[in-house]
Amino acid sequence: MIIGTFAPIPNKILCRRDLSHGAKLCCARLIQYAGKDGKAFPKLKTLGDELGVSSRGAQRFIAELEQADLIRSEQRGRGQSNIYHLDKSIVIHIPKITTTKLSTLNRTNVSTPDTTDLSRPYKGGKENYKKELEKITAGLVHNMRMPR
Repeated sequence: MIIGTFAPIPNKILCRRDLSHGAKLCCARLIQYAGKDGKAFPKLKTLGDELGVSSRGAQRFIAELEQADLIRSEQRGRGQSNIYHLDKSIVIHIPKITTTKLSTLNRTNVSTPDTTDLSRPYKGGKENYKKELEKITAGLVHNMRMPR
């Protein structure tokens, strides 16, 4: 299990009363597994372990999602996982902004870095960087009030 991530459940799925809680969680997990093309292929055992049910329980959730026309299963062969084709309306990887929309954004509101070369903020290298730090440190020390 990956720590620090979350499984989004689209409102389209969350608000459905014809789906069980387990099927909704299974759908969220399949969404995480799906790529940009909407295909996911976890093994039933893996899916079951992650959902806290047996492989057969995961298979029931898959069947429930298929009945609801949210996914379509495709068998690959013995010993291999199935391919689950998710409905395009629930796949989260589909980009919301196209490159044509991105190119027409207002560029005046976008902040720009102070330098063109981000790897070297000071053009002189380490020496100028050290001098700049010394100036800042000296200014801070000079402005400090020492207790009497």
